[in-house]
Amino acid sequence: MQRERTTPDGQGPTRSVTTEWIMSQPEFEMGVLDARANRPVCRSYERWDIDPQWNYERGRAWATLVPRKVALKRNGKVTREAAQWFERLTDIL
Repeated sequence: MQRERTTPDGQGPTRSVTTEWIMSQPEFEMGVLDARANRPVCRSYERWDIDPQWNYERGRAWATLVPRKVALKRNGKVTREAAQWFERLTDIL
């Protein structure tokens, strides 16, 4: 069981998640696909909860910073190379 915590600045409840969890979220993948296709932000974005919005933004940022040849997923699973790139960029994402 993961425990919710409040950030030092009083932001509100947060919880620890893994790189694989973030990158496996459909919104992260949608952000990657939209950024790589040079599409604008998804039209329904404003109606999403905050966590999906964060994951979408992370996906867009990841796609912008990582070489296009790096595949996000293979056979439905996040690739090791994709996760390694995310880990290298964790302070930005």
